[in-house]
Amino acid sequence: MFLGQVGKWLLGLLLLLNIRAFPTVWHFRIFRPLIYIWSSHFFFKIRAIFMSKSAKENAFERWIDSLTPVGASPFQSTLFRSWASIDESDYNFHLSNSSYAKALDAARFKLACHLLPKFIIAGGVIPLAGTHFHFVREIPILAKYEVRVTLGAWDEKWIYIVCRFVTKSQGKNKGSSTAKKNDAEISPSFFHAPVNSSGVSMSSTPVNSTTPVPPTDMDKLASKLLSTGEPDGATLHTITISQMCFKMGRITVPPAVVFAANGLCVPPVSTSDTPTPEPYSLTNPPPHWDKVKPIASTLHGGSIKKLQAFFRGGWKELPEDERWWQEAMGGAVEQQRRQNLQVLDMLRKGMEGAREMR
Repeated sequence: MFLGQVGKWLLGLLLLLNIRAFPTVWHFRIFRPLIYIWSSHFFFKIRAIFMSKSAKENAFERWIDSLTPVGASPFQSTLFRSWASIDESDYNFHLSNSSYAKALDAARFKLACHLLPKFIIAGGVIPLAGTHFHFVREIPILAKYEVRVTLGAWDEKWIYIVCRFVTKSQGKNKGSSTAKKNDAEISPSFFHAPVNSSGVSMSSTPVNSTTPVPPTDMDKLASKLLSTGEPDGATLHTITISQMCFKMGRITVPPAVVFAANGLCVPPVSTSDTPTPEPYSLTNPPPHWDKVKPIASTLHGGSIKKLQAFFRGGWKELPEDERWWQEAMGGAVEQQRRQNLQVLDMLRKGMEGAREMR
């Protein structure tokens, strides 16, 4: 009798410790940002039951706008928090290497929902082509950690998402000194390979062609991208780079088109008249936003179907001088994209070269 009770308690404890491995738990972690959007839409429809048609359209427009990051930079970071549970750790009492990919699924999807809500609502998908891991140090079992997700670069097809697994340091000075030490130890020597001077071909695509970055600047950029130091003194454990693309059905959508259609853009440029210009937002939209409204806004003649058609290839019908996404992704954004791409695209080229090795 006593052993039976003990067995039940042990079984219950075992199940509790592994609760994150239960069926549908992974799906909930992945789709939590989307569940928030769905539930928000559900409650909106309940509130709009007794509204007139015009009032409902206005309210729906405000709801969509509240999700859209108009004026934000495409390089804006998103934070995903988690912890090294027992079921995700190995026999060395560290977060298992296989569990990093599990956390990445949720972190990348959160970034997509935050930066690209219109693309998600229109039915777009973001398939994964590959992920590259650089393990710096282990994450102890039961430790809390953060995944700092940033869009690194993109070309006419691929996007590169950089994720940094970090834990908050116990001592700020200690974390900073450790970071500096590791920065010196990890040398980006493998980025010294020559870069193709032609860069990435962009003819008839939404993004301009790249310009090679000088070797000295390449070293600095590589050090920045692979730096083991965090500005807030957090401890870096792993860096990952994911190669993905945008799909609407079977059609690949150029990243610049998707970003600009979701309100992402270059920040306003300061002038002598406005040395500190007001940042772009819903109340102060970027110049290209008036071109997006007739496609995506129901109040301006747009619809989900029009947005889908635009993503499926409607953008190709616009003449070169009317491609508003090029202006939205120009300036400082384009400069940073080119620099980052020179480094990140080497991973793709390296893996493609490895396929030919026998």
